[in-house]
Formats: sequence, C-alpha cells, structure tokens
Amino acid sequence: MRTPNLESLLLASDDPARLRDWYATALDAHPDADGFFRFGPVGMLVDKRDDLAPRTVEPGRVILNYHVTDIQAHRRHLDALGVEWVGEVEYRDDGGAWFGTVVDPDGNYVQLIELTPEYWSKRRARHGAVGASGPLSDARSAVRLPARDLERARRWYAEKLGLEPAETRDGGLSYECGGTSFVVFASAGAASGTHTQMGFTVGDIEATAAELRARGVALLEDGIVDIAGHYPSTGATGERAIWFQDSEGNVLGVGQLVYD
Repeated sequence: MRTPNLESLLLASDDPARLRDWYATALDAHPDADGFFRFGPVGMLVDKRDDLAPRTVEPGRVILNYHVTDIQAHRRHLDALGVEWVGEVEYRDDGGAWFGTVVDPDGNYVQLIELTPEYWSKRRARHGAVGASGPLSDARSAVRLPARDLERARRWYAEKLGLEPAETRDGGLSYECGGTSFVVFASAGAASGTHTQMGFTVGDIEATAAELRARGVALLEDGIVDIAGHYPSTGATGERAIWFQDSEGNVLGVGQLVYD
C-alpha cells in the first residue's frame, strides 16, 4: 500500500471569508477562487463548517508552523496589523532558531519560525552522532532551465503553459506551480534537447495533452507513451507520459501515474 502524501490541510471556520482575508494580509498569501492557499508543497483550504464555535477551544492542539527568512520583518508587519501575540519573537539557543506565535481571528495559533545557520550546525551535529549525512542532506533542490532569450521564454510559458513568473530578477524568472518551483535563467549556453530536464505530474494526461495541442504545443514521441514500472513509494505500476520542448529547446515531460 502506498504511503499517502500530506498535500493539504483544512482550516474550518464559521466565517471563512474573514479568516481568508486575515491570512492574505498577515502572511501576504493569495488564495484561489476556492479559498485554497499554497504554502510551499502543502496547501491550506479555508472553508466553512456549521458545526464549529466562533473560536477554537484548544488552540494549542494543532499549531500552524510557517517558516520565514526574516522573522523580524514579519513581526513588524504583524505589529502594524495589531495582531495578538501569545509568544513573543525570541531566539532559542538550544535549537538555534527564532520563534514567535500569533493568534488568527478564530483563535488558532500561528507560529513563525526562522531557522539560522546555528540550527543547521546543531542538526548536522545531531545527525553525525546517529548516522551519516552529507553537505547537501538538508538542502532544497530546484530545477534551473537555460534560456537564450528570456523574454521569448517568458511569453512561451505564459501562452503555452499558462504560467506567469511568481518573482523576477535580472536574468531570471521564478515560477511556482503545485507547491513546487523552477527557474528559467538567461544563459549563453543552449539546451541539448536530448533528455528530459523537468517533469510535471498531472491527474489527467489525456486532458493535459489535448490542451497543450490546442495551445500549439507539438508533442514529441508521437503523443502519449505508456511506461512500465515506477518507484515503490508511489505505489504505481506504471506511468503515461508526454514530452515537448519549450521555446529554448528544454525538454519537459508530463506524466500521470498508473495504478492497477
């Protein structure tokens, strides 16, 4: 049996509109039309339930942890909004991290955490005592795709895939989709076009292939290909996949897992 993935959580409320507005303002988050927030790989749906009190009875039972890169900047922002702090921002030397906890309008505890270099040093020391770890064991990975013409690439990803950059910088475009991210960067080098450089997973490969074709994307390998076998952790027995090239020659793949 496949181990399930924690993809999202439901934050129920008797006044979801108020709660969504609070998270949008307090955390600079942007919910979709259904009230679904995407915080990295895990999403949070703020939705209505009629069997709830206006405020949670036991706010410490489930605490929402949000990792930030500058907790002091968040503290100033939240102070300006007049939020209630139940745990002032403080540095905990034993863990090497900053913590601070506020209360949302429904009484839920929202904890901000900033991990410091000291945290990672302490963590590596702990791991060293119980097992091996490498210099990148705690690193996050992200795809980087080269583009000889960054504006051309930007137009292509918008027109063909419906993706707009979440952030931009000189020479780079950062995209987010499904809680993951990738970067398209200006480069004098050219993509080889001989192997898959990035992959997406979807729930309906037929519909995805049809929409890509409708947007003018030419599929490689004569359309959808059936692939036998998959990684044990997925529980899948195979995959159905398509491939295509972006405007810069990068080969992108899209797959749908198959379960017998």
